[in-house]
Amino acid sequence: MERENLLIRVMASLMHLFSLLLTFVLPILVYLVAKNRNKYFADHAKEGMNLHFTFFPVFLILNLISLKWRVASVFSYGLIAVETVLILIAVLNTLMGKKFSYPVIRYFKV
Repeated sequence: MERENLLIRVMASLMHLFSLLLTFVLPILVYLVAKNRNKYFADHAKEGMNLHFTFFPVFLILNLISLKWRVASVFSYGLIAVETVLILIAVLNTLMGKKFSYPVIRYFKV
């Protein structure tokens, strides 16, 4: 993959960062807009979708379980912490122009 310019790297990093708040919605929107315009940006959107489509269902299940078993809420917070750390690592790697893949299920091939 060729080295992308700074603006594209910053935008891809911001997409990763803001996906903390907007979960899978932001990567989907970014992918739909960027898929025919910029492969680098679209690939990072796919990575974001892979992350959120792996973590979000697990998070929902843990929250449902926590209604009966309070310890599950601790695992839910742990999952959020792991997701946050992975996203911050992705932000830094993206800013430096390095290839980064989340260690998650590959729903969308990059």
